[in-house]
Amino acid sequence: MDIEAIKGEIAAFHQDKKWIFTPDVAAAATPMVDQLRDWGVDDLMIVAGVEGVGDLPNVDRIHYTRTSGETIMLAIRAFMASIESPSAELLKAVDAFDPGREAQVLGQMFSRQSHLAGRPVYGARPVEWRNLEDKTVVDELWDAVGIARVPADVVVIADAPAAAERLGGELGTVWAADNREGWHGGGEYTRWVREPADVEPAAEWFHQHAHSVRVMPFLDGLPCSIHGFVTGDGVSVFNPVELLIYRRVDRPGFFYAGGANFWEPPGIVRAHMREAARSLGSLLDERMGYRGGFGIDGIATAEGFRPTELNPRLSLGHLIHSRAADFPLGSVERMLIAGDIDIGAAGLEFALLDASQVRRGGAMFRLDSNVPDAKAGYTIDDDGVAHRVDPDEPNDGILRTGPAAFGTLMMISCDPDRTPVGPSIAPRMLAVVDLARDIWGVELPDLEPAPDLRS
Repeated sequence: MDIEAIKGEIAAFHQDKKWIFTPDVAAAATPMVDQLRDWGVDDLMIVAGVEGVGDLPNVDRIHYTRTSGETIMLAIRAFMASIESPSAELLKAVDAFDPGREAQVLGQMFSRQSHLAGRPVYGARPVEWRNLEDKTVVDELWDAVGIARVPADVVVIADAPAAAERLGGELGTVWAADNREGWHGGGEYTRWVREPADVEPAAEWFHQHAHSVRVMPFLDGLPCSIHGFVTGDGVSVFNPVELLIYRRVDRPGFFYAGGANFWEPPGIVRAHMREAARSLGSLLDERMGYRGGFGIDGIATAEGFRPTELNPRLSLGHLIHSRAADFPLGSVERMLIAGDIDIGAAGLEFALLDASQVRRGGAMFRLDSNVPDAKAGYTIDDDGVAHRVDPDEPNDGILRTGPAAFGTLMMISCDPDRTPVGPSIAPRMLAVVDLARDIWGVELPDLEPAPDLRS
């Protein structure tokens, strides 16, 4: 596949058009905006919830809806609501930017929009695809393509305690809500029910937020994900990604902090993950003409990879692979859905597999406390302790904090030339968090990484 030729085709399509981009965080849009500028896009507006961490994009106009939420998920939901039901101020800002109603909207990955202030969303994803986000419907998909899984029951809340008693092992069970209140992620509508004392509080919480829950045994092992991309002629499957999902020490619970692709599973596990993604992508294409990205989250257990949920969209892993290859998967997905580009699955897979082996990256950390904007370099010694260094001096990575719609975000970068490839990166990131506690007074619950069972 000639990546440069395809990028030229993408650029030619986007140039000389007027676009409105709707990320929930403005700073996260900067790479995409730089790309659009390189493609010759002169008229560009951003609609975002807040500024975010990092450099702001170079655009003609930015409108902030000033939405917020106590968690990442609630902040995203609040932003989505603010553009699905736009305020008078937002409508006025859009009309000022686009009085001739020529613009098209580039929605973000969780978008449910079909239009914004009368401007169509380009490459909008069908509702049928988005409905696969419900975590209580995935077992039928695993079974349809023969993906090995553990037993699980979808039950009404009143029956969840009995299901937990039936399915639970030494480490208890995990309950995941249906989509009564809409999309959810980051473990926010998931509960680890480890002890009998955890059952009643979990049931009370789910009664307030769901009609039913999926109950499955707790899986011991490393959280991870495998990502695919459905084109018109097949399914591209990329390399596994480690999910930074920590366990709370103070109580049974999870803490989502991002992901990275330095981890390498055993060859047989990697093969099974990729086979699962290819089979599932083919099924989605066959059943509903699916196009674009999807990911299967799961756990690398001692018995192999076991799936836990489906993300029927582009997600963090796609972003990691896309950046490694300097290839705009998001733009390709929109154009595929709209019927404006053809791309071969085999060529795309080869290009991104190769790039992600050479250029690795990822990581992130959300904070529960407000911390002033700050930046520091770090190194990690042979004992696993992180030390502060000048960010302009040689370092193992950079950490910086800044405002987010849910409070504060700490972005942790990892120098790919100085970060070990193979083992889980989660312990290294906890060392960096301990450093942030020391130098900035960062407040976070005590966390422990999941075990890496590669050997």
